[in-house]
Amino acid sequence: MITKIILEAIVYTLLYSAFMLLLFKFQGAKRQLYNYPPAIRECAIKRGITTQEELDSNAKKNKLPGLLVMLLLSIVITCAFNKQFTFFAGFWQSYIFFNVFSLFDALVIDTIWFCHSKWWIIPGTEDMTEAYHDYAFHWKWFFLGLVTALPLSAITGEIVALIGLI
Repeated sequence: MITKIILEAIVYTLLYSAFMLLLFKFQGAKRQLYNYPPAIRECAIKRGITTQEELDSNAKKNKLPGLLVMLLLSIVITCAFNKQFTFFAGFWQSYIFFNVFSLFDALVIDTIWFCHSKWWIIPGTEDMTEAYHDYAFHWKWFFLGLVTALPLSAITGEIVALIGLI
């Protein structure tokens, strides 16, 4: 069972990462700027690349769909593939999925790719090398995610349990 959950967590991570990277590719870096380190956001505002209102608007537009995809993937794996319909199953499986993705995001996407690739650089902020190499920013969100995933996992567990009642 543990091996199966690990494999499912890897599949979850790859699917959710593909969703996020496609979103980034189609929207462009400017619409994802709210995810960038504060120094880059502040620089982009000062240089007229974006506004705080635009950042806030893009964050609102993107966070809900991202959250819904996270939940949906976890629920589908737990219910459809594992045939489990209890709060506990939904909770612990989603907690594992969310945090395996978060680890992959912090290590591979952020630390290795974001911090060392021109693909993520927003035109007009090329001179912000130090800010693009802000590893602490990315890892802070990973560690906060260990805690913030708890209520999201509880919501997932409740939905899984409700599906089990149907």
